[in-house]
Amino acid sequence: MAARCWRPLLRKTAFIGITGSAGKTTAKELLLGVLSAKGKTIGTPESLNVPAEVARLVLRTRPQHDFCVTEIGAARAGSLDLPLKLLQPTVCIVTVIGDDHLSSYASREAIAQEKGKLVACLPKTGTAVLNADDALVRAMASKCAGKVLTYGTSAEADIRATEVSAIWPDRLALTVAYGDEQVLVQSQLCGPHLATPLLGAVAGGIAAGLSLRECADGIASIAPFAGRMQPVSTKDGVTFIRDDFKAPLWTVDACLQFMSTARAKRKIIVVGTLSDFGAGVGAPEKYARIARRAQEIADITVFVGPWASHVLKTRRPGFEDALRVFTHVFEAAQYINSATREGDLVLLKGTNKQDHLLRIVMARSNDIACWRNDCLRDSFCNDCPDRTKPSRPQGSRSNDPAIGNELAVLPPGQRPIQPEEQVIVGLGNPEPKFVDTPHNVGYAAADRIAASMGLRWESHANAWMARGTTSAGKAVCLVKVQQPMNHTGAGLKQLADTFAFSSAQCVLLYDDLDMPMGAVRTRLRGGAAGHRGVVSVLEAFQTDEFRRVKIGVKPAEEIANRAEYVLAPFPQGAREIMGQSIDAAEKRALELAFGSTKKTVSSAAL
Repeated sequence: MAARCWRPLLRKTAFIGITGSAGKTTAKELLLGVLSAKGKTIGTPESLNVPAEVARLVLRTRPQHDFCVTEIGAARAGSLDLPLKLLQPTVCIVTVIGDDHLSSYASREAIAQEKGKLVACLPKTGTAVLNADDALVRAMASKCAGKVLTYGTSAEADIRATEVSAIWPDRLALTVAYGDEQVLVQSQLCGPHLATPLLGAVAGGIAAGLSLRECADGIASIAPFAGRMQPVSTKDGVTFIRDDFKAPLWTVDACLQFMSTARAKRKIIVVGTLSDFGAGVGAPEKYARIARRAQEIADITVFVGPWASHVLKTRRPGFEDALRVFTHVFEAAQYINSATREGDLVLLKGTNKQDHLLRIVMARSNDIACWRNDCLRDSFCNDCPDRTKPSRPQGSRSNDPAIGNELAVLPPGQRPIQPEEQVIVGLGNPEPKFVDTPHNVGYAAADRIAASMGLRWESHANAWMARGTTSAGKAVCLVKVQQPMNHTGAGLKQLADTFAFSSAQCVLLYDDLDMPMGAVRTRLRGGAAGHRGVVSVLEAFQTDEFRRVKIGVKPAEEIANRAEYVLAPFPQGAREIMGQSIDAAEKRALELAFGSTKKTVSSAAL
């Protein structure tokens, strides 16, 4: 209300609105730099483009301001209605229509319909600046009551770019033609895909009365913006390209293309949380597509976040160590900062609100102590007042002081596991209170196998182990890691290092909350499907090549709280069903391990 009352008093100020699925902030910052040569300017701080922030910007604008440049976001239908009533712009810029917020709109056409409101609201004296290379943006010209000025690489564009180059370490440069004038625009930006917002800013400057030369001079002095293909160099000669503000799936290919042409001693690609997947195949397949492409380009590829383990199946034979996955940024930062060296070029592509990948850079100078993964703040960590408060990510194995300690040195008589020996691992929680709970059916199945085979459990540092041989003379080792479920991977990896066994020797037994109670299924490899214990195993071994036996624990009735359900004892009626499931799981595990269900006739001393 205050902004509505204040806006009519700003008669001198020219309001310029910018919208689009990408490039709004870059176009806005470039245009502010260009217009500063012509008058006093004010603009949207950072990327604060929701209606309340637009109102605040109007209230901060003073009568002496010549230009107010505002970026306007559109997260859902009707998002532009209030900002446009407040702004009453005379110039608008539309960058590109992509898949951002596609789940709210259902189609790119619906997104264009919403963003086209900015064009439709212009007065007859106004100017719409439209991207001629985007058909959905170009079609908005029909909504404009005033003048239309187009830009792009298209031959029909009013302001046209040719000879675009941006091969790292060179910055984005392009020749721009308008009318009879032609000017080389040399920017400080990284990546040819930023030519679109750059041209939008040039066209916006021309619409505001500047010459093409004045626009080019203004752009040359403007540095890249935080989190938008922003280069950050460290003292030891590593350069990070931060594109970590947001990561809609449709924007990733442009970043990968930048890395593919870049010149550097080594290339490292770090991918965090992606968004706006659109219709068709699910998220795991789309992460896998990105992983395959990244491995073709980079010397090292790192995925971090809850979907990371799904890309392990894309590892290239002979180059398995070139792909690493981590659930938490804390572990990813430790790995990346130990692996990088002078001359490396590292791309950080993720979603700031979920990942805060900037912490990887900040950790190199010990400028970050907070490793939370649940704060959901939009701001970058270098601006956060809590960045120096020590914390660890929720669910990270780094929370447990026991994790990371070496296993106790074993007596000489305890032999390593032989290459042909099969390791059957039951997943669960070691505390007695978790007996007979859904999350402990993996333990229960391992116990059933040990009892059937006459084996005795013995405790060894972070695990219980039972070893023996089948009637056919084949060796087996049963394992229950003595760590909380979510830390199984760290304990199992330490055990594997001590006893010299690999993931290829392992069969995992665990619960599946998405399978009906009583169902038992096997799988040879793949992602974790959200099971945090399995995620920890895949991350610790950096491979998805684990044979699995999944035991369904989903009840017939609706589950109110999944986390509480898996840690609460089974009701009496479910125990008989689960007993049958565990019998079936025993059979399946032995089939996966040995190709038969024959049981052992002797146990081996450890």
